Amino acid sequence: MRPRDCRVGVELSAVSYIDSSGIAALVEGFQNARQNGRRFALVAVSQAVMAVLELARLDRVFPIVADVEAARAV
Repeated sequence: MRPRDCRVGVELSAVSYIDSSGIAALVEGFQNARQNGRRFALVAVSQAVMAVLELARLDRVFPIVADVEAARAV
């Protein structure tokens, strides 16, 4: 399998709270995936996490998909 065929999806439906360290970890994972030619998406983001992402305008940075099936298409 070539690296570009690899995908990274972070499923967040059960996350009820995220702070700056959690956001930093997502950003680092996103950057690491991109640097290694992998696709990255946040999957099934909870309302609590989405509120923080929107506040930080990171909803415009991260690919966000509704479910695992949609993540496979990213």
